[in-house]
Amino acid sequence: MSFKLVVRIIVVGLVFMFLLSNIIYAQELEQEDAALNERIELIQASQRISKEKKEAEINKTGLSLFVTNFHTDNTEFKLGGKFEQQLFGNSSTERLNNLSWSYVIDGIYLEGETEPLAGFLSLKATLNNRMFSPYFGAGAEFMGVADYQGFVGLNINKNFFVETKFINEQDEWDSGDFYSVTGFKINF
Repeated sequence: MSFKLVVRIIVVGLVFMFLLSNIIYAQELEQEDAALNERIELIQASQRISKEKKEAEINKTGLSLFVTNFHTDNTEFKLGGKFEQQLFGNSSTERLNNLSWSYVIDGIYLEGETEPLAGFLSLKATLNNRMFSPYFGAGAEFMGVADYQGFVGLNINKNFFVETKFINEQDEWDSGDFYSVTGFKINF
């Protein structure tokens, strides 16, 4: 009896060890799969970030159409357009606390006036990663209609903006008037 008992204990022990080793092996495979899936997710995230960074490094260009009450009796609006080019890449923007600099060339069509166009060359600073991306800037007029402009505005979303311009039309530096601007922008 003791020999049969020993054989049974050995058989039960071997079966138990076999089952236990299968459970341990399954857990190890599961852990390896989880680690592999985590590595794959990290690689994909890294590739996604690299792609976004490359896209962000490209200097951004934008074209805008807008309406303004400049040279009107406040019952009509004049049509304007603007071209905008970012001066530095996004790596510089990140170093400047998400402040991006652009140059802006904008013109306002002055229907029925001696000078049919008011054109401005301006420098613009945009506070990125803030609600509505506020911006401000200043520039000189180069068509002889005014002297200079200063402006502040908000990017409502990627495509729409509102802005207030202060345009000096007299020879005195501190005299001028405020004008409203609203429009849409297409980025390239």
